[in-house]
Amino acid sequence: MGTSSSHGGNKDKKGLLPNDYVKPTVSWQATKTGFSKYINGNGGSIRKTASNYVKSSGGAGGLLKSSSSGIRATANISRLFSGIQRDGYEKTFENLGIEYQGKGVKEICSDLVNYVSAPSNSKEDAVAREAAINAMSKIYQFIESNGLDIKALDKIDNDLMDEVVGAYVECYIWGSILNDLEYCLEKNSDDIERTLQIEDEMKSYVSNVVDVAFHSSGIREKIFGNKTISAGVEELYKKCYSALEDMK
Repeated sequence: MGTSSSHGGNKDKKGLLPNDYVKPTVSWQATKTGFSKYINGNGGSIRKTASNYVKSSGGAGGLLKSSSSGIRATANISRLFSGIQRDGYEKTFENLGIEYQGKGVKEICSDLVNYVSAPSNSKEDAVAREAAINAMSKIYQFIESNGLDIKALDKIDNDLMDEVVGAYVECYIWGSILNDLEYCLEKNSDDIERTLQIEDEMKSYVSNVVDVAFHSSGIREKIFGNKTISAGVEELYKKCYSALEDMK
C-alpha cells in the first residue's frame, strides 16, 4: 500500500527527545505485536489494533497534529462543495483557481484531485492523495451518470456532499493505519485472501466510526459552513480519533 513496509513501519522514539515529548500509553512495538497476533489468529481484534494505533501515535491529540494533510484536503473538499452550492461551479472554480474551460470531465476531475491534495513524496501526503483520488472518483461517477455534462455539478445535493467528504475521511484514516502497519501484514500473512479480509475489516470498522462522528450534533453544519470549515473538519477528525482510541 504505502512506503512504511520497507523499514518495518513506525518505531518507538529513542535517544534525545524534545522537552514537550509525551510518551505514548502504548508502544509501537506492542501495537505491531498485537496486530500480528490477530493476523495469525492468536487473539487481538481490529478494534484493539485501531485503538492501540491511536495510542501509539500520541493519542487522539497527537494523531490530530500529524494529520495536517488529511485535514487540509478535507477542508478543501468542503470549500469546493460549499462554493458550488452557494455560487455555482463556474464561479467556484474561478475563485479556487481551477481551470475548466475547454477541458473534458476526466481532466477536470484530475485537476480537482490536485486541488484537494497536491502531489508529494511524504508518506502522509501519499495517503491523503490516494484518499482524494477515491473521493473525486465519486464526483466523476456522478457527472458520468448525468451524461458527462460538467454542468451537473450545480445539481450536487447534500447527500452527495456527505458521501464524498465521508469517503475521503474514511479512506484517509484507514489508509494511514494500514500504511503504517502494512509491514505486519507482509511479515505474517502470505495468504492474499486473509490479507484482503483484514483490510476490509479495518475499512468497514473505520467507516462506521466516521459515519457516527460525521452525523453527531453540529458537525455537518460546521464542515460546510462558510466561516467554520477548518474548525469543523478538525473537530470531525478529533471525534474519529477519540472514538477509535477509546474502543477496547
